[in-house]
Amino acid sequence: MSDCTLCALKAEDHATVVRVNGDFALRERFAALGVRPGRTIRVVRRLGGRGPLQVRVDHTDLVLRAAEAAQIDVEAER
Repeated sequence: MSDCTLCALKAEDHATVVRVNGDFALRERFAALGVRPGRTIRVVRRLGGRGPLQVRVDHTDLVLRAAEAAQIDVEAER
């Protein structure tokens, strides 16, 4: 297992959320969407090399900008 940000993962990678960085509003938004420490997150697909990511938390799919995904520290499951 390795520590990185969500932005560094590839399609079909699974990870556990360790920490959500950023301002209060961003952390609250992610928490409301289920992106919280301890939760498992999966990258469904990447839209381009540095483009948005489609991720799945439980049964919820989200599309995140790369800059937002870079604010989420994860522990990758390899």
